[in-house]
This record gives sequence, structure tokens and C-alpha cells, in this order.
Amino acid sequence: MKILFSVFAIFLFFNGLSAQSKTISSDEYERVFHYAVSETNGDFPFVFEVITDFIENGKTVRTVTEVNERESQERERIKITDFANGRETTKYQVRVGFGNVFCSDDGVSWASTQYECSGPEMIYRSREPESTEYSVTEKTVEGIKVKIYREYLLFAPLEGQKKKEFHEKISTIDSRGFFITIEGTEGSLDPKTVTLKRRQTWTKAKLKPVVAPITKAAN
Repeated sequence: MKILFSVFAIFLFFNGLSAQSKTISSDEYERVFHYAVSETNGDFPFVFEVITDFIENGKTVRTVTEVNERESQERERIKITDFANGRETTKYQVRVGFGNVFCSDDGVSWASTQYECSGPEMIYRSREPESTEYSVTEKTVEGIKVKIYREYLLFAPLEGQKKKEFHEKISTIDSRGFFITIEGTEGSLDPKTVTLKRRQTWTKAKLKPVVAPITKAAN
């Protein structure tokens, strides 16, 4: 009798867990995601960090870390570190208004530009996924109730390739609708091979005021 009761209790436990996860429509997912983008990125000041790992044959061959200190919509300080082949390079960017950007390779000597320090924003051709899946799971993490949204996109092989590609994005959102983290994974299938991992985090922080750096006078 005790064994039957234990089995029944376990069944209820796992059934309760599965009931917390449900499939949702793309419209519901997009509505939640865009709200989180707007609210989270408007809650100044904060530190936004993005760590991207590029993977080949199961090993990380390159890691790009971007730390963005955002004081306001028009004032931000960015540090981008790129580590590959045992070599690390760092670039710095300061924005003190729209179209008023400063770039540096060492954090000491600065040059002004109207664009991002990596150059004018590139336009990428969007790809239409072959299939999409969206779901949400309610969980309690360290005593805090959160919702975890999953987006899974499957793409047909690119021209000249044979394998399909997948993009998976896991977004953890708090009770206010703000992002806590976004974890993305990309790769190919048959067999499943991960080629990229990206983790994004937002942290509230008191920042040193963002001011325009002194640029070197032209000769």
C-alpha cells in the first residue's frame, strides 16, 4: 500500500511539473518578448552583458564579451573584448547623444564618429524558418517566481549545404515582465552540432557618469 501511495505521489509531482509548461502562439510570444525588451532596456541605469561563444568540433574557438553600461537612452559606455587563437583585443565605445559616438582601441586615445565603432550597422537578410515552436514554463528560482519562454526555430539548409539549422532561445522573465537572462544556442542537425552559444544578462547598478572623452586634436 505504501509503495502504491509513493508511486501515486510521484505521478502527481511530475504531472504538476508538466502542467506548468504549455505551448503558446507566436503572437503571444512576440507580445511578451517585445514588452520585455522595451521595459528592461528602459529601466536605467543598468549593465547589459552579452557573452558569445563560437564553437567548432565541440570546442570554443572564440569568445566575444560585450559589457554595456547604460546610464540613459542617449548615454552609454561599451567595452568589447574578443578572445581567439590565444589573442585578446579590446575596443571601447562611448555614446553621449544620438550620432555622437567616440571609439578607442585602448581606452586612452579617442576618435569621434556618427556610427557604431564597428562601422555602419550592417543589414542582414532575414531567413524564414521552416518551422517554429513556442512554449512557456512557470518556475520558482531561489524563491522568485519566473516564467521561462522558449523559442525554437528550424531552418532549411542554406544553398550548398545539406544540414538543417536550429536556433533556440530561452528567456527568463520576472513577474514584472522584465528580462533576467536570455540564453541562445545555434547549430545544425543530423547529428545535432552546436556552433554558437550566447548569454545575455541585465543587472541594475549605480554607474559612473558617462561623459564625452577628450579626443586628439587634428593636425
